Amino acid sequence: MPRCPRPINEELYRDEWTWQEGEYTVYRNCQYTAPGCHNGCGVLHYVKDNKLVKIEGDPKGALSNGRLCMRCLAMEEMVNHPFRIYHPMKRDPSQRGNDDAWEVITWDEAYDLYVEKAEEILGKYGKKSFCILGGTGRNTTWQFAALATTVMGSPNYTFGFLSGNSCYVPRMNVCFWMGGDVMVADCAQCVEEGYDHPDYVNPEVCVIWCCNPIVSNADGFFGHWIVDLMRMGTKLIVIDPRLTWMGAQAEHYLQIKPGTDGALALGWINIIIQEDLYDHDFVERWTYGFDQLAARAAEYPPERVAEITGIPEDLIVASARRYATAKPASVQWGLKFDQFKNGFGAAMGCAALWALTGNIDVPGGNIVVNTGFISGDARRMFSGMKNTAGEEFDMTERLGQDEFVVEQMGLEPQAHPDSLLKALETGEPYPIKFLFEQSSNFLANMGADPQRLLAAVRTVDFFVVTDYYMTPTAAACADLFLPIAMSVERTGCRSMFNPTRAISPVVTTNAHTDEDIVLDIGHRLNPEGTPWANATEFWEDVLHNIRDQAGKPYYPPDFTFDDLREKMYVWEPFEYRKYEKGLLRSDGQPGFSTPTGRFEFYSLTAEAAGGDPLPHYVPEPNKNADPEAFEDYPLYLTTGRRSWEFFHSEHRHLKSMREFHPWPQVEMTQETADKYGIEEGDWVLIENPRGSVREKCVINPSMHPDTIMAEHGWWYPERRGEISGDNPFGVFDSNINQLVPMEDYGPLGYCAPYDTQMCRISKCTDYHPAYDPGY
Repeated sequence: MPRCPRPINEELYRDEWTWQEGEYTVYRNCQYTAPGCHNGCGVLHYVKDNKLVKIEGDPKGALSNGRLCMRCLAMEEMVNHPFRIYHPMKRDPSQRGNDDAWEVITWDEAYDLYVEKAEEILGKYGKKSFCILGGTGRNTTWQFAALATTVMGSPNYTFGFLSGNSCYVPRMNVCFWMGGDVMVADCAQCVEEGYDHPDYVNPEVCVIWCCNPIVSNADGFFGHWIVDLMRMGTKLIVIDPRLTWMGAQAEHYLQIKPGTDGALALGWINIIIQEDLYDHDFVERWTYGFDQLAARAAEYPPERVAEITGIPEDLIVASARRYATAKPASVQWGLKFDQFKNGFGAAMGCAALWALTGNIDVPGGNIVVNTGFISGDARRMFSGMKNTAGEEFDMTERLGQDEFVVEQMGLEPQAHPDSLLKALETGEPYPIKFLFEQSSNFLANMGADPQRLLAAVRTVDFFVVTDYYMTPTAAACADLFLPIAMSVERTGCRSMFNPTRAISPVVTTNAHTDEDIVLDIGHRLNPEGTPWANATEFWEDVLHNIRDQAGKPYYPPDFTFDDLREKMYVWEPFEYRKYEKGLLRSDGQPGFSTPTGRFEFYSLTAEAAGGDPLPHYVPEPNKNADPEAFEDYPLYLTTGRRSWEFFHSEHRHLKSMREFHPWPQVEMTQETADKYGIEEGDWVLIENPRGSVREKCVINPSMHPDTIMAEHGWWYPERRGEISGDNPFGVFDSNINQLVPMEDYGPLGYCAPYDTQMCRISKCTDYHPAYDPGY
């Protein structure tokens, strides 16, 4: 089946990058943040009088094929929203939380203030006192690393208080430590011919584990690819505490207790080994540690796994057999592996299954992807520069270095988010006095225990926020607000796995792109380390420095950004079974880029870092482990499910999205609601020892009666009369992260319990907000 099976009107949908269609100029483009997700859909932007008036899916888009989600379709509303900010603003740090204290300034004044404060703090406290916070998106988030290291000369950049770095970082490190490279489910996304590639075979079975891909579309993965595979005959196994649409279509649906995925993975491994269903050839030739893996898995017979996970024993056995005997088979895993304390061990078990069944880097399996990481290419460009003192970067002093062996071994380039919080509160190991936040709204979204974060962040001498709207984080904490450009206003590149795509500005505003902010500050503070005049020049340099496995430049020296824009999609070569061809190791020998040269069931890197070298399961600190300790909080609380309308804390401004989804939702069964005197549509008070929030009850009969699922990322932009103070935009009314702790990460510093808290619920009778968009 071709990627786009329907006929295309060549007069309406063209190959060139821009054309005139009546009164509109049409631009063939890549839709990438801000706002929105990680992907980069092919779109047509319709522009009139320097204003985006419509967005449409591009049926010739190499990956999305004209299909767009609600968020993309609402881009015109988002870009032209009356709440947008286009001019920099400043206020005195003594006035944090006071919305009336903002003063509009020019960009030159904003940069002058930035430089003044940076030089003042540098003189008092040194370069380590700067920390740059990043979040989701913004052309693959290279900018916050570049601003920290090259421009500011600081070793400290990190995700915005995301405890345990618990978003893809743990899973990526599992891939690196066990197999040497990132691996993803193969939906023909890395080959230009797509499903028509002569070597491609669609999976007989695809396991959907810890995710709901058609809603989340996470990490460069389009959920509709799974739907394509289903249309071509692929069967699903879905593992999720909540029955999703995909779960309802699955051949096997496994309703798992939150946080017990490691036990299930080990149970599957045990069944596959005991019943001799594993791939002997691949295991014997290409893996290390099989005997140790078998011994560990033998501790998890089906009856024990059933007791731990709540999944019937016969279903555990049947699903393990189905996955192991399907040829090929793939696993699409998701965020929830990262969001319980012992998720790293569970992710190791999931990755071990790929190798055990011989489904690594084969068509339709879990492929090794060492192409298309243009964010890494961009970071390497900046890392080759000198810092402000003309010195090589010294990353050994970054926050977390003294606490985590993975930091000391150089396995994790970022400062640790939990260590940043401790430094803010205690001044140890040294004080942090300057914060810069990019593409994050941690008070509403990423940060656990957000009221604790608010108090800690207000201790810094200077705090800069870049965003396109006033957010709770900016309102409560910022001293300088820099308005950023949205996707239709920026120049950039997008590539995650394949292909490379151009992002072209189609309208102009006074907002600046994240790239230009980094470059403009760099020109003032470290001109030698920031030699590029603008973002176009920078991205051309990045393209010219992309190398293949042999070190040969992929793009010729005369290749320009205009060339990329005209081509729209440029594919890097991709091959299957790279481990057989010497395409993974720096020495050109067959095998994997690991210490043993094999896929490591027993990870020597994990062992060296002080962790368990094998897949493992450790009970989460809830009633699975200690029922008596949780008598007052009898319900499992899972958080963070994705919705069609919102991306994390974004899109709450939009009338169109709030029409579909006006309030934060907590899902539960009718049995659970009846037990606590709650009816659908009631506001529900959700409590545990850390705090309480309010969300609206939605009855979901597919949930387990002892589990509720609450949404994350909620704040109320319409409450513009409540910006000042310590609860801006009502951010603490419904922020479920108030029930989640900081500094409660897993053994290696990875993963945190966003998804495995305990709680109690009751009907809330004293909360009656009315939705009024106010514009």
